[in-house]
Amino acid sequence: MAERVQKMNSFEGIKVLMALMGMDIGGAETHVLELCKELKKHGLDVYVVSNGGVYEGELIAHGIKHFRAPLHNKKIKNLVASYLGLRRIIMENDIRLVHAHARIPAFLCGMLQKKLHFTFVTTAHALFSNAIAYRILTNFGDASIAIAEDIKENLVKNYRMRDKSVLLTVNGINIDTFGSKVDFSDILKEFNLEDGHTKIVNISRMDKDMSHAAHRLIEIAPAIFEKNPNCRIIIVGSGNDLEAVAAKADAVNSTLGIRFIIITGTRTDVPKLLASADIFVGVSRSALEAMAAAKPVILAGGQGFLGVFDRQMRDEAVKTNFTCRGHSEVNQENLKRAIFSLMDASPDKIRELGEYAREMVQNDYSVEKMAVDTLGLYTAVRKAKKPIDALISGYYGSNNHGDDALLSAITEDLRKINPDIKIAVISKRPGETKEIYGVDTLYRFNFPGIIRALKRTNLLIMGGGSLIQDLTSTRSLVYYVYVMNQAAKHRAKIMLYANGIGPLKLEKNKRRALAALEKAEKITLRDAQSRQTLDTLGLKNSNVIVTADAAFRFKTADYEGAAALLDDIRLTGKKYFCVSIRGWRSLKEDFVPEMAVFCDYMVEKYGLSPLFIPMQPSNDAEISTKILEKVKNQGYYLEQEFTIQEILAIVAGAEFMVGMRLHSIIYGANVATPVIGLVYDPKVSAMMQGLGQIYYMNPEDVSAMHLITLAEKVMENRDGIAATLAEVTKELEQKSAENAVIAHDIINRDLF
Repeated sequence: MAERVQKMNSFEGIKVLMALMGMDIGGAETHVLELCKELKKHGLDVYVVSNGGVYEGELIAHGIKHFRAPLHNKKIKNLVASYLGLRRIIMENDIRLVHAHARIPAFLCGMLQKKLHFTFVTTAHALFSNAIAYRILTNFGDASIAIAEDIKENLVKNYRMRDKSVLLTVNGINIDTFGSKVDFSDILKEFNLEDGHTKIVNISRMDKDMSHAAHRLIEIAPAIFEKNPNCRIIIVGSGNDLEAVAAKADAVNSTLGIRFIIITGTRTDVPKLLASADIFVGVSRSALEAMAAAKPVILAGGQGFLGVFDRQMRDEAVKTNFTCRGHSEVNQENLKRAIFSLMDASPDKIRELGEYAREMVQNDYSVEKMAVDTLGLYTAVRKAKKPIDALISGYYGSNNHGDDALLSAITEDLRKINPDIKIAVISKRPGETKEIYGVDTLYRFNFPGIIRALKRTNLLIMGGGSLIQDLTSTRSLVYYVYVMNQAAKHRAKIMLYANGIGPLKLEKNKRRALAALEKAEKITLRDAQSRQTLDTLGLKNSNVIVTADAAFRFKTADYEGAAALLDDIRLTGKKYFCVSIRGWRSLKEDFVPEMAVFCDYMVEKYGLSPLFIPMQPSNDAEISTKILEKVKNQGYYLEQEFTIQEILAIVAGAEFMVGMRLHSIIYGANVATPVIGLVYDPKVSAMMQGLGQIYYMNPEDVSAMHLITLAEKVMENRDGIAATLAEVTKELEQKSAENAVIAHDIINRDLF
């Protein structure tokens, strides 16, 4: 079960196209690269289109297909070529979800969305110009992701996006890329470093407004050398201030007489440099990467100073996204104090700081979180387009206790997996169904309303029971086939949920049923006989599995409520057996008197009173009353309304059950009460056989003597029968639970 739930949450099979300007080194490009790899792990089929670059090879190595299109600038010929290329890629690969990461790709994808009708989202990686022309031409799609709070504020304020349609996420760090186990031996060799050297690493853009920490490090280098001559400072990065930084470092190195400060310029092997570090000085993404490598970090940069990062500093650091905005400037004294505190700290303290930092990144700033946030946006967009997760169709709202039990089981099992699932039900009494089950409802014959709902529905559940059959009538079959065909027409997936199939007698009905069943995404069946029926029909749809009736998940019983009901009909303290029968067109005239003789015999020989339970009063009351009128001894009729749990408790207290109604048999099995089946429909014999029970007969051939014989055999073998039922229903309960998992799998897998 856990494995199936995990698969359900993997978003397996969704196709997403990432569109961006290029795949060379850069913040947005790194973001997309890591996001694509992580989404791939979640089971998505990821495609990328861009002008290409150094990261193409890494994408391909991870099974991500890259297409080239000149999206890197807005020259007319490139825009036209990119538009045509995007259209071809989306159409040929049946892409239903496009995710753009820059203004030009977003503009073109927005134009294509109007014609190809895919779901379109964007990520804003920077603050965009608020010029009127840009605001008119920019398209942020159905929803957008912002990687910083001020970016989100800009989208909401200046681009009039709804706050709820902009998701704030992190610029995720690949926790596997950065770590202490990364081999950095070539770094040591390149810079003539030794394992015994304490290495202070600073990584930052070396622009004049960002290089403050580098300058302060160089200024306090003599003091650091005096404290620990085996220390080395490594400054990484490039920018318009690099020349001044390098000159300043050369002067200090000349004074000290050794290469104490190493200026590297631009590097692509940052994971190795961080793995080599003993202390890191920096801010923002570089600081988070150092934390991912489990290094002690001093937050110091162009916008301020916070000091050694630890648990107490976390909240303050998070507020500024680890940039130190608004805090005091980094100076020689506060930086030296922070570095010396780490140099003097015990190995245990250093390890504690590093482990906590890595744990924080892993939990809150990982690429996994970035991917999960992105998947959350995808889900939210789908919810907005198809807000109904599951529309359930069945024989509901007819006061049939068995079908009501199915609806209760289905809704409860679906909510057990996802309490927030949006469910709607087609019902004969929509108001009553809505009140009882807490679902949205539609009237059974409101066909325009049903079609509107199907357009907004992800999954149509044909919910339990025997819907695909013409034993009751052709009219009911035509109705359910119509609903299924409309679902397929409006791109709602279809699942038959623990259905019984057949009987189908008329050839035209077989053809109708077969055509509709071929359109189902998944068919789960409650018995093996239904599987055989589908095979006989010649069904080609291979997505068929035998599970179990949804009602097998009901095991709990309300003994207090049952006691009150029994007391009301004055059956308390008496032994009894239960009878659940229905009116049926083929019953013979002697059915009623033969049943009455049987009831009298059980009273007189065993002291067992008959208790008639109407599963559908409108159908069952008349025939039950007729039998009771002919019973010479005291018989009982449960006229009061009862819950599933109450009836389970009543059946549990019975010696056995005579069941014609399918779900009366299931109720008996659930509480290990032996059952004698009256097979008016093949589904009853299929259920008895599935339960391993042999005591059943055709109600058209009922005789008091035959029933007495079966009842006496049941009484003689009651303990053994009860043990068998307890064992069989334990397995059926587990199979029943699979139905909801499969439904959620479809709902979550087919987001678009």
